[in-house]
Amino acid sequence: MNLLNEDNIIHIFLNKIGDIVIANLLFILCCIPIITIGPSLTALYHCMLRTVKGNNNGTTKTFFRAFKENFRQSLLVWLGLLAVGFLLFTNIRFLESTTSAASKPLFYLSLGITGLVVVLALYIFPVIAAFANTTINLIKNAYVFAFLHFPSTLLIAVITILPMYMTYQDLELMPLYACCWFFFGFALTAYVDSLLLYRMFKPFLEAKEDEN
Repeated sequence: MNLLNEDNIIHIFLNKIGDIVIANLLFILCCIPIITIGPSLTALYHCMLRTVKGNNNGTTKTFFRAFKENFRQSLLVWLGLLAVGFLLFTNIRFLESTTSAASKPLFYLSLGITGLVVVLALYIFPVIAAFANTTINLIKNAYVFAFLHFPSTLLIAVITILPMYMTYQDLELMPLYACCWFFFGFALTAYVDSLLLYRMFKPFLEAKEDEN
C-alpha cells in the first residue's frame, strides 16, 4: 500500500480530517463578532459540501472566498432569523404566563412557527452555499428541500441540535465538550449534514454544471 498515493484511502481520510479541523477553526474565528455567524455558516457548509464532493482544493482559500461572496446575503438572513427568533421567544414566554382563553391556541401557533423557523435555519445556509439566487427564492428552495426530504430533515435536526443540547446537560464534562467543539465539532456536524444535503443538491448542481 502506497501511503503517498492521493487515491489511497488513508490519504483521503487524513485529508478530510484536515479539512474538518481547518474549517472548524476558521468558522470559530469568523464567528467572533457574533453578527457574522451567518456568513461563517455559509462558508463552513460550502467547504464541507466540497469536501463531500471531493473537490475541496484548499480549505482556507475556499472558506474565505465563500465567506466574501455570500457575506451580504447570509448576513441579512442571519439577522432576520435572530429578529424572528427573538420575537417568537418573547411571545412564547408571554403566552406561557397568560391564562386567557386565546393564549393556548396562540401558544401552539407560535410553537408551529418556531418549528418552521428552525427548519429554515437548518437549510438556508447550506442552500446559499450551494446555489446562487435571490434570497426569497433560496428561502423557498430551502423549504422545498426540507419537506421533500422530510426523513433526512429530521435526521439533520437530530445531528445538529442533539450534540449541542447534550453539551449543556453535563456541566462536569463541559471542558472536554468545549475542546471538541473548538477543534472539530461544528465542522464535523456540518460535514455529516452535508453527506445528506449533497444527495439532495446533486441533481440540481449537475444540471447547473450542464447548463454552463
